[in-house]
Amino acid sequence: MMILTYRLICEELKHMKVKYLLFIWVLLTVVILPTGFCQDNTQIGLPDGAIARLGKGRITVMQFSSDGVYLAVGTTIGVWLYNVNTRNAVALFPSQSRRVDNKAFDPSNTKEWQAAVTAYVNHLAFSNDNRILATGESKNGVVQLWDVVTGEELLTLPLTSKSDSVSEIGFSTDDKTLITPTNLGDIYHWDVSSGNLQLQIGSYRPDLAFIEEDGKPSMHSFDVLALSANSTTFVSGDPKDGKIRLWETGTGRQLSIFKAKTKFAGISRKEREPQKGIHALVFSSDTKTAASGHDDNTVRLWNVTDGTEIATLKGHTGRINTLKFSPNKSILASSSADKTIVLWNVDKKRRQTVLTGHRAGVRELTFSPDGNILASGSMDGTIRFWNANTGREMSIFATGHTGWIGDVAFSADNTTIATATSTGSVQIWNVETGQQQPSPAVAHYDTTTALAFSQDATLFASNGADATVRSRSGNASTSWSSHSETRLWSLIAGEELHAFPQSSNALAFSPDNRILAISNPDETSLWNINTGSEISRLNVKQFFTDVVVTFSQDGTILATGGIKGVTHFWDVNTGQEIFTIKAPIRDHTKAIAISPDNTILAVVYVRNQIYLWDLKSDEGIHNPLTAQKKLQVGKLIFSPDGEKLLIATRDSKIPREIQVWDVKSGQQYPSIQTGHTLGIHALVFSSDGKTLASGDADGTVLLWDWEKISAKNKPNKINGQN
Repeated sequence: MMILTYRLICEELKHMKVKYLLFIWVLLTVVILPTGFCQDNTQIGLPDGAIARLGKGRITVMQFSSDGVYLAVGTTIGVWLYNVNTRNAVALFPSQSRRVDNKAFDPSNTKEWQAAVTAYVNHLAFSNDNRILATGESKNGVVQLWDVVTGEELLTLPLTSKSDSVSEIGFSTDDKTLITPTNLGDIYHWDVSSGNLQLQIGSYRPDLAFIEEDGKPSMHSFDVLALSANSTTFVSGDPKDGKIRLWETGTGRQLSIFKAKTKFAGISRKEREPQKGIHALVFSSDTKTAASGHDDNTVRLWNVTDGTEIATLKGHTGRINTLKFSPNKSILASSSADKTIVLWNVDKKRRQTVLTGHRAGVRELTFSPDGNILASGSMDGTIRFWNANTGREMSIFATGHTGWIGDVAFSADNTTIATATSTGSVQIWNVETGQQQPSPAVAHYDTTTALAFSQDATLFASNGADATVRSRSGNASTSWSSHSETRLWSLIAGEELHAFPQSSNALAFSPDNRILAISNPDETSLWNINTGSEISRLNVKQFFTDVVVTFSQDGTILATGGIKGVTHFWDVNTGQEIFTIKAPIRDHTKAIAISPDNTILAVVYVRNQIYLWDLKSDEGIHNPLTAQKKLQVGKLIFSPDGEKLLIATRDSKIPREIQVWDVKSGQQYPSIQTGHTLGIHALVFSSDGKTLASGDADGTVLLWDWEKISAKNKPNKINGQN
């Protein structure tokens, strides 16, 4: 009810008479609304105890409603529903995302494998009357139906096999049936009003599926699919062999296999073999033409009737992420990891316009119903609107859709927060309003191996590959491809300070911003931040990639986590080892933390044991703590007063939570249920100790009122501690 009330208020405020506006706004500020968040509302559906959300999650899928009123944006935390006219996010349909153990079988059932996989919204569809939004998530085996007007969940439709994940969603023309093909080749037909399963066509039936020209069944992937406009047929493309097949949704019968005329090509000296794999498919609105995006960075047009190739379109230099036809099918839009969007003239079979402006790979595209607007969603966190006829950028429709959060830091005055993503990009947020501010110029990577902020968020260090340095305006200034250098940036000046000739798997700044510790499995070095020179090289090898380093709060000691339960302590000034602490178990270190007064060391090991050591006596404080649930540690920190130990989880089998332990007694407090969906990688307190920030791989940061949480929490007696 609160979410709906908030949504309606934000929609109606602009339409009310001026004489009533001030009274209503004051009332809502006091009673209902979080201050400053109505313009670009990211505060819908906050978990208990959270006071703000920064970011909206990485974009995974987008679609306009057929009347053009709404833009639905699927993300790693759920689906945001935007009002196109006001640009406000008016609803959040929360994700059921979780990490699950995925099991899959080949057609002959001779192999089984299991792996932890991440679930998030990857498909959505509006009903033809725009009253219902259907959402499907990867790997978690459910489809949800939402009321677009009220924001309420109508139905949850479980797939019969937990191994199944939704590969497409579509409504029948009368909106009575929902059709959901899956990654295993199953086709589900649901009654929209009741949620009853009307029909399920099983996968791997030799009489229906995988038929080659010689009549023999074969392996085929259903991960990449595209439904026709009336949901009666779909095409599937294999990410490996590039074969495209046409299927009938009502029977599961294979209708044809598309035949390529143009040879596939390699993409580099290392990848000279033909790259056939498919990562994008789409039907035209009349279902007569299909388009596919391949690993050789080409786009191919197909005649659906006879399965023949019409044309091969070349122009992208990176992987094709999404393909969309305009409603009149005259234009095909393709988005790519090369940060561009290409508009292709379908009739002339050639490139018409290249759209540039995104600062990272473009993930998603969707045309407005009239075909005049193309919306694009990028890894740079923005949704942009383009004039589909001229290719001109019309506006940045929305911001804040950032990706995986690897580190978080408060400014010294706690008015802003800096966040860093897996691509090495940095975002600056206003804590009071939750609005994203202009980003400083730093390196952008395809992927990072390490990144870290200084405690006051003035410095940033990162290491990655295939980087591009971009200015505040987004223009490329230089580029390189390297794993061997760690780069240091001033966030105040937006300038690169130094490039250190050492790769890194872990980074740490001294509290006084004087020293940067760079660590990898082979070596750990200390570097002078002012001069860029090496201070000392520590005589230790980690031998595994999960390297752990941290400074004491006075900056005089560096602790490094080791193998076989050993933690090393180093004199920062001399580079000499002072002493070591060895746990009774021979286990790798997962995380370490030193208390604010430098008297206690906390260590979490791979086997879920938590040890607390008195650094004055080198003795354990009490028996090792064991979490009630299997623990996969994302971050470990002490509370500002040193009385509590906080452990952020990114476990594959439990919700992402922050566990709280009493340091003296060893008792565990009730955990903070964060609502994060993928895994917490960053945890930090503001300098005044009042606010806790948690950053997750789902692309969001949650701010918590630590004073209120501490006041109401009472410890549970576990582990035999008193």
